[in-house]
Amino acid sequence: MSRHSVRREVTAYLVIAYSLAIGVAVALPHAGINRLLSVLVPVTTVGILTFTIHPRGSRRDLWRSIGLGRSGRTVWLAALVVPTLLLAMAYGTALLLGVAHVRSFDLSSGDLAGWAANLVIGFVLGTVFILGEEIGWRGYLLPRVQELTSKRRAALVTGFAHGCFHLPLILLATTYDEVGSRWLVAPVVVVTITFAGVFYAYLWDRSRSVWPVAVAHNAANTMFTLGASAVVAPSATKLAYVSGESGLATLGAVVVVAVVLLVKANIWRREVAVEAVPSELVAA
Repeated sequence: MSRHSVRREVTAYLVIAYSLAIGVAVALPHAGINRLLSVLVPVTTVGILTFTIHPRGSRRDLWRSIGLGRSGRTVWLAALVVPTLLLAMAYGTALLLGVAHVRSFDLSSGDLAGWAANLVIGFVLGTVFILGEEIGWRGYLLPRVQELTSKRRAALVTGFAHGCFHLPLILLATTYDEVGSRWLVAPVVVVTITFAGVFYAYLWDRSRSVWPVAVAHNAANTMFTLGASAVVAPSATKLAYVSGESGLATLGAVVVVAVVLLVKANIWRREVAVEAVPSELVAA
């Protein structure tokens, strides 16, 4: 595929995805369903592109390349553990700083079993649902950006594009990361998602499947929900600034993992080694 065609597909994806995201935020600024609809925007965008700019004979290969047919189970453990630990640390920071304290729970064994069952069922359904985002960002956009630049840069560029995708809900609606000053929340969320995109890209490059990426993305969302429900904060704004998606502790933890991956990940270090070889030798 020529670079011109790749640029056209990347541009078309971003224009349609951002337009739909803005449309959802403007049309339903105060309705909670706007968050659910926004999750479906990326996969809807890929569907539109499938029947517009992609030729008829290439459409099956397009969807096969997204990786829905591969489980990527070899990296599922990392996809589960890394977001869980990072966000547990972020909420732990809130406890250490005195911004929040642990909520008291009184669960019997029966209640605990029911809670665990609901958690597992909710996690499975949430992972399937979050595919609506990851089919677009890591399944469609990331591989195309990788054709235009290095995989390290592509991870950051795709993560940044994904982060900016959240701005319409943050700035135009009242249902998403609504606590705190927009001047702080908006840039922190964008930067956090940008660097989280490095981990998501790493999972994609290791597995060539969107499933582990969806698992990691949903693990983060689940931890945001569990963390918020497990603590009590005298000031919701201070808690939002420390932990959660707009928290500085969350941002710091995500940046550390992203930098380690960008520097140390073998799958990307091999790419640097190849780039260091003269093009004549590569051709030979």
